[in-house]
Amino acid sequence: MASHAIRRAAALFCCVAGSMLAAVFPVCAAEWQPSEKITMLTHAGPGAGVDIFLRQIAEIWTRHKVLPMQVAVENITGARGDRARRYVVQQNRGNPHMLVGFTPQMVNSPILTKSDINVKSFTPIAMMLVEPMALFVHADTPYKSLRDLIEAARQKPKSILQGGGAFGGPPSLMGKMMAEEAKVEFSYTPFKSSAESVVALLGKHVHFVMEQPSEANQHVKAGKLRPLAASAPLALYPDLPTFASLGYRFRILAQFRGVMAPPEIAPEVAGYYIKALDRVRKTEEWKTYVKNNDLVERWIVGRELGAFLLDEENVYRKLNKELGLVK
Repeated sequence: MASHAIRRAAALFCCVAGSMLAAVFPVCAAEWQPSEKITMLTHAGPGAGVDIFLRQIAEIWTRHKVLPMQVAVENITGARGDRARRYVVQQNRGNPHMLVGFTPQMVNSPILTKSDINVKSFTPIAMMLVEPMALFVHADTPYKSLRDLIEAARQKPKSILQGGGAFGGPPSLMGKMMAEEAKVEFSYTPFKSSAESVVALLGKHVHFVMEQPSEANQHVKAGKLRPLAASAPLALYPDLPTFASLGYRFRILAQFRGVMAPPEIAPEVAGYYIKALDRVRKTEEWKTYVKNNDLVERWIVGRELGAFLLDEENVYRKLNKELGLVK
């Protein structure tokens, strides 16, 4: 009888002590893990900068067995990225097995199209990179310098064609700002992806593109394309001038690469993917990818990323008004 009373007292003590400890140190449930295939979605076509970025992550996750499930990259293009955005936000709300590559176009296109799906519609995970941009022409054209290209546009207004992805991303806006500063007019030809615009340049269907070295460098090495200027000094092209060194003062927009998730996912799911992406950037494969493509690492996660994207949205709203793209 006494022993029974002692056991009851001990059990009561453990219960009370456990409750007190839980109040101070919350008991952690088992960490969430994916139980299905993870889909990484992009609004851009295969070969675009953000597509390459996501495939690099997927390859590292698979090679190092960071995730317990298969990872696949899918492309949903069209409607300035709106098809991809709606697929994630509306059809996959709360889906913990979907991620989406996030770029400036995903910030600005909803502003230009007055879409109800915008940066606030997603769950911020992590921003990992900023890609520099360079202006490329075909190696067979007579344009040996940016001055040559600008002079050609001055001689024949609107005859010089810039190729690129859907209008609204940094390349298209920087091309427009450069033209306004130089007091010339380019014509902009949009393609489904920046990768397709590079193919168009190779075929001489456009006169120049302003894209990431990761999308064009193989063609520069092959002697088919020529860079004329860049947004920042590049180790790939050490003698290449920057726009600023040539006297241009237009705004250089950050071509960032990040990962977001659908709305209404649990905090532990977001935390899981942040940790998984943090492991990616510590691998030798990632460091090689960054070095070989002249990329700049920038690590912003969670709420801080959400605040960064809202700031970027404000930048684009103001810029769109200055350029007369929105009222």
